[in-house]
Amino acid sequence: MLNEGVMSMERLEGKSIFEGIVIGQPYLRKKKKVDVTEYKIDEDKVDEEINRFKFALKETKQEIKFLIESLKGRINSDELKILNVHLMILDDPVLLSEINTRITSDLINVEKILESVIEKYVDMFNQLNDPVYRQRGLDIQDVGEKLIRNLLSEEGELEDIEGKILITKELFPTELLKIHHFDINILGIITEYGGETSHVAILAKALGIPTLMGVKSIMQREWDGKIILDTRKSSSCVIIDATDKVFEGYENEQEELYKKVCELEKLIELPAETLDGGKLDLSINVGGDLDMLDLKKKNPDGIGLFRSEFIYMDSEFFPSETKQMEIYEKVYNDLGGDRPVIIRTLDIGADKHLSYYEMNDEENPFLGLRGLRFTLSHKSIFKEQLKAILRVAYGKNIKIMYPMVTNLWEIEEADKILQEVKNELKAAKVDYKDDIEVGIMIEVPSAALLADVFGEKVDFFSIGTNDLTQYILAADRLSDDVAHIYDCYDPAVLRAINMVAEAGIRHGKKVSVCGEMAGDPMAIIAFMSFGIKDLSMLASFLPRAKHLIRNSDMNDIRKLKNKILSCRDSNEVKDLLKNYVM
Repeated sequence: MLNEGVMSMERLEGKSIFEGIVIGQPYLRKKKKVDVTEYKIDEDKVDEEINRFKFALKETKQEIKFLIESLKGRINSDELKILNVHLMILDDPVLLSEINTRITSDLINVEKILESVIEKYVDMFNQLNDPVYRQRGLDIQDVGEKLIRNLLSEEGELEDIEGKILITKELFPTELLKIHHFDINILGIITEYGGETSHVAILAKALGIPTLMGVKSIMQREWDGKIILDTRKSSSCVIIDATDKVFEGYENEQEELYKKVCELEKLIELPAETLDGGKLDLSINVGGDLDMLDLKKKNPDGIGLFRSEFIYMDSEFFPSETKQMEIYEKVYNDLGGDRPVIIRTLDIGADKHLSYYEMNDEENPFLGLRGLRFTLSHKSIFKEQLKAILRVAYGKNIKIMYPMVTNLWEIEEADKILQEVKNELKAAKVDYKDDIEVGIMIEVPSAALLADVFGEKVDFFSIGTNDLTQYILAADRLSDDVAHIYDCYDPAVLRAINMVAEAGIRHGKKVSVCGEMAGDPMAIIAFMSFGIKDLSMLASFLPRAKHLIRNSDMNDIRKLKNKILSCRDSNEVKDLLKNYVM
């Protein structure tokens, strides 16, 4: 009914970041650029100008640190690391040296020099045509603007956006965090620029704000009267000039959506069991402090992915064995019930960095030293983490998982180091878990193709669909330009996942999925047809997944496998699967 009405409305499409239906007044934000006047300074005023810059630096750092402290416990540490990146920029010796040198040589005010230097770096990163560097450019622009405002004693404006849908060309992370810090309730966000993995997208998702990005030409139009923001994956649009009938239809859908959410919450205590008795295990992914809150209330079957890198990112230096043990112990005890906890060893590189450790510059960091490659080349760091896990795992249902595995040598080398650590603990007469299960992430094509070989060496597989999709389709998951190619429903991706599932079944090894697809209803149907019985997802997706599974027939779904594998493109896959999702 709604689709027929919507077709007569003006409908602008974009990329859904967080799903929901919002009806409200739009607020078009035409951000004013900071007006910087250039003026000459005398040579004897150079030190004074450098001191002005130092004071602004200190003030900006204090503001960011205050924001970090005030938001702790309200958003995940995984999202707060975005602000740590900003602190790193403010300490960048190359950037600071260039600004100080130019104050001395150019003899002009620091605001104008700062504007020029920031512009240069932003342009340079944009020209690299790499989304990771483009994001770095946006971070520099965000920090630079804060610095300039502090030099000019200007406050960044917080417009009257309470209870409205914010429409803007682009939004900086600190702006969104400031909105959240001051408890300003915005109904939704629409931006002209930005992608699914931009820092603002990550924050919008964490804050649960219905958001649509990449909507073309929104700044050139007049926004008058109520609009409908429909960020459900099936719609991903904003509707303008809707009729009363369409508004009424969407209001009813909003109400139904709310009722459905309430009904789904009641499923928390029930098992994920199909109508014909097929049992699935639904675990959760943990990547920060917020994920660790109320673990028992979320009632997962376990933690299928504990992203240990957040412990490293939250530290000022590599965390000690004792510090790691405290955190692993707490997570296991908070979960309770001897449910399994799978700890993924340190996974940094690509878009994940540590503030206290400088990674080598790489032309393509996503194909560089990341995951297990990093820890194998930093043996002492790896051994310290393995010691902490082995000691905590004594008498507990804790498992180890290696990230970003590409070949057999890596598994064998990691296992050798693991055995070394066991020998050292044994010699020291320290309790540890000798028979700990060890699994691997399947994130690259070579790992999927060699799953049969790896199945002889490991205890379980966990499929990371985000990276697997990126590497199979050679499409950067951070890039807006190839977003139409990056599609986890592409038959090539699904065939690779099925290949891993079949290898696991042949070797009697558990196969789980822990990427974003694990919480997607259509993908769950596909995984069930492949014989995958373990899924690990965001805790918020558990009720919806349970509802789907408890209303499905495993025998019927198994018959879908060959049909799915016969599809020629992602549209055929989606057309097939959507009939099984309620």
